[in-house]
Amino acid sequence: MSELRLIPGPMSIETHDGIGRDAVSEPERELNRFIDSMTSLIGPGLSRSLTELWLDELACMECIRGSEGFNWRSVSVSASARLASLVIASQLSGSHF
Repeated sequence: MSELRLIPGPMSIETHDGIGRDAVSEPERELNRFIDSMTSLIGPGLSRSLTELWLDELACMECIRGSEGFNWRSVSVSASARLASLVIASQLSGSHF
């Protein structure tokens, strides 16, 4: 898989300078949607950690490179569930996420 690009800030991929909808792959769009939605919930500053979490979940899934039928949203759902469990565990232990 080619390297995924993280679009900085709250700007959508479709309106980011120099990046059109056709130039961004479906996995990149889904990764950026995941980052945007999670930062709106937990705050900015965790983009790198969220990216690593999403990519870890992707690595755990079986997908065929370039597959048209792969559901990229399922990676975000899995990463969201893992993030929720990490947040709950950190709250129960008294540490900060």
